[in-house]
Amino acid sequence: MNDLINSALMAVYDRLVASERERNKTRNDVRLGRLLEADTPERIEKRKMRLLADTSTAPALTKADREILASGPVLNAPPDTQRAFESTIGTYDGLPCWFLLKGWEARRTVGRIYVRSRGIRVGWGTGFLVAPNLLLTNQHVISSLQVAQESWVEFDYEESFGGIIHPTALFNFRPDLVYISSPADGGLDYALIGVESTPRPESGRPTSVLTEFGYNFLFSEEGKLIKGESINALHHPEGQPRQVSMRNNRLLALEEPALNNTWMHYETDTLEGSSGSPLFNNQWEVVGVHHAAAEKRDENGNILALGGGLWEEAMGKKMKWWYANEGLRISYFMKDVERRFVAATAANVTSTPNCVISSLGRTFVEMMLRPVIGATAHPDLPPPMDDMLPLTSARESRPE
Repeated sequence: MNDLINSALMAVYDRLVASERERNKTRNDVRLGRLLEADTPERIEKRKMRLLADTSTAPALTKADREILASGPVLNAPPDTQRAFESTIGTYDGLPCWFLLKGWEARRTVGRIYVRSRGIRVGWGTGFLVAPNLLLTNQHVISSLQVAQESWVEFDYEESFGGIIHPTALFNFRPDLVYISSPADGGLDYALIGVESTPRPESGRPTSVLTEFGYNFLFSEEGKLIKGESINALHHPEGQPRQVSMRNNRLLALEEPALNNTWMHYETDTLEGSSGSPLFNNQWEVVGVHHAAAEKRDENGNILALGGGLWEEAMGKKMKWWYANEGLRISYFMKDVERRFVAATAANVTSTPNCVISSLGRTFVEMMLRPVIGATAHPDLPPPMDDMLPLTSARESRPE
């Protein structure tokens, strides 16, 4: 249910093959300390302007460096100012302490998805809150309105330092409010879904409300990341307690024409269940949505094991030679949702198999597209409206 179908996975592999030269160049530039040669001058300037506008990065740059950077291109700045800029985007090991605090807050927006169909759990996934009562994940995780009706999301499933799993909060999805998806095969592999405000009856924390977990502001503007910068992922690999991947994870490719200004390739450790996880920069802005990792293959299409030999099932998945990861760029996701949202509004369409937007859901989508500081989850949603959905109820669904 939540595995990428072969044709979609092979498309990922083909794009990874196409970007291999770009990825290798980025690795080499990082290894040689040439971060400003890893990306284009245009993208570096967009990154600079975003950092200069971010008050959280102000202490990392002196007043003189900020004035120099504001007055002209980074590549024309004195070497000391260029090094200060590189330090600001995280090329050195040191990070400001607020990095941990903001990461601590961001982690709570990320939940483990119970993927269910016909009354049973069929897989795991990861999703994250992007507006009041809105969660974003992959379409291959929540593949249809029927699956969304049956599935739910669990927040705060993580292990304490002492090995304790504290009570968690379970929330139903509300696809009758919002369900906007793009297919994994030939599309963008995303599902934007409404979420209930109050927990399921069996939740370990029945008094929790969705508001307490917050949500991530999404921005369509570019300049949130350049090649060679670190990527931080929060996810539930194989349904395990929430984890963070933040070491040796870098953006490696996004210019290759095969990526179509849509996909990004990067290094990080992911497993099944990580699908749908948010990808953050070091300012904890969402830069992408993880959707796939592909194995290295030989000329005959056989999967390779670590070290270069053929991989066999008995070796286990951890012995596969993982090629790289692919994620959907958040800027492209935002543009696609806005395009579809505007078209649906103009045509007065509220319900199709891949797009349900109720009147209340319209407000949530607008808050995602144009974030409002202080907006919170709706305290008292109306009951589910199954008649809005262009499908039979989950209890009546039959195998295809």
